[in-house]
Amino acid sequence: MVSKPPASHPDIPSSRRGLGLTLLTRAKNPSHLVRALYLEPSLAPHTFLSGATAEQLGESLGETLVDPSYFFTEHRWREHRRGLGLPEEPIPHHGGHEGAIIHGIPLDQFPTGTVGAVALDCHGCIAALTSTGGKTNKLVGRIGDTPLMGAGFWAEEWARPSLLRRFLVRLTGRNHNVNAIGVSGTGDGDVNKISILGCVNAYLPMSSILLDNRLQSLLHIVCSS
Repeated sequence: MVSKPPASHPDIPSSRRGLGLTLLTRAKNPSHLVRALYLEPSLAPHTFLSGATAEQLGESLGETLVDPSYFFTEHRWREHRRGLGLPEEPIPHHGGHEGAIIHGIPLDQFPTGTVGAVALDCHGCIAALTSTGGKTNKLVGRIGDTPLMGAGFWAEEWARPSLLRRFLVRLTGRNHNVNAIGVSGTGDGDVNKISILGCVNAYLPMSSILLDNRLQSLLHIVCSS
């Protein structure tokens, strides 16, 4: 999600601020895939896509698809079996695929978990992204908070006009009347769906004292859920 469409792609309408993907099984890099689809509004005009459709569109844009066995790791297999109360052995084999090897290192040895990023470019555009494999032993078809704008990620900008800011605009020729925020979050996806990040963004234009009170109330609601 972006606070405004990137200056490098002036053809993207101002109303197009983000895209969510879910139920992916073959996309080698979901973060690259969602970026590629966001930058092609004529090909993917929607704000939320899932499964094979999203992956096939991405492949047409040059994104890499892999066999699902690419993502297999022994560590995650054992975790899955323990969660079900089943024996961890034997370790399954997928037609000769033993899971991903990156620069000669098995995927098991890399840090794992939810990936989040927020970036600011030289034009003042903020981009936020969150990517995850979800909860261990979730139901087939379950969708958590991560792919949902306002729950797993958020980016926004808003105007805060004042006499000082107007003076700075006239003095420097640059627009100082815009504030912005980018957030990437994670947690229990079956709780976070109350759109915490969207609520935080809605409170930001308030005074600091009122903002602190509202955020404390929001956190209390979340922790009590």
